[in-house]
Amino acid sequence: MFTEKYAGPSSTGQSVPRRILCQELERAQASLLTLKIGFSVSHAELQQKGATTKKPPYLCCRYNSGDLGNVNIIAYFHPLLGDWELMENDAQRYLQRVRSAIREEMIHALQITTARKRYEQCVWRNRRYRTAENYYEYLLGAIIDELATTTEGKQAVLIAAQLYYEDWSITSMERLKETDRRLHGRDGYLAIELIRQLVQIRSGELTSEEARGKAWDRHRVFHVGSFGTTENLLKSMAETLRQAVPRLVTLSPTLADALSEIEETILTIDETRSTRVNSHVEEQTFRVNKRARWDYGQPWTCLSYEAARPSG
Repeated sequence: MFTEKYAGPSSTGQSVPRRILCQELERAQASLLTLKIGFSVSHAELQQKGATTKKPPYLCCRYNSGDLGNVNIIAYFHPLLGDWELMENDAQRYLQRVRSAIREEMIHALQITTARKRYEQCVWRNRRYRTAENYYEYLLGAIIDELATTTEGKQAVLIAAQLYYEDWSITSMERLKETDRRLHGRDGYLAIELIRQLVQIRSGELTSEEARGKAWDRHRVFHVGSFGTTENLLKSMAETLRQAVPRLVTLSPTLADALSEIEETILTIDETRSTRVNSHVEEQTFRVNKRARWDYGQPWTCLSYEAARPSG
């Protein structure tokens, strides 16, 4: 269980975001437990990568190279907590931001586990692709290739890339491939983020990019034209992507299959969580009703229990 004590001494003015963050981390851990996806929290404030030291990401998903096993999500506490100020100390906006960030990495993890499961359950895939990771990379490339067959599909992919990479210069598929190779070492990486964006959209949620809201305008400087703010520009771009979803699913059977399997798993997670919450509420209600009656037969309420109970 993630608690404020676990998170470290509470700083002045940070008790609200710490409580929200710890509750959401616990909520995520419980959801992933049934899928055998690991979930851990790091309090590292810096991350060493080769000779470079930099701030860690909000979350990251790690897994075995080759067989895609041992999937584990790491949440970095300090970067996540730092978004409290970016969200202008607004509890509702901060909650939305944290949930969006966790959901983003959950979708990444589900992509890995789904690809591994499909690979392991099919003999001909085992024969055609040397490892589960090779098969996963094939799927990502196939999605981009299928969408790139039409102008509409290309435009949607490029909008998704601009949103994710925060790079308005990605205006061609060639430029996208260069960016994927430069930042992630391979073509087709953007498909991972496109799947994530579409799952969030089809679930009725904000994309992770939208959830950052006004934070964009504090730390990013883009040409926004008539939109006035970066927040408005990103909302407009996300809406364009949102409207294109039905067409994209039609254009790419590989994308449609991936979305279907991931969304089915998320639905199962949400239903399990809802059942768990309802069972907990029923259990708590039962316990209250079984307690000794200190009011001599008068109706109890949860609010009046401690006040009505006599001392000693």
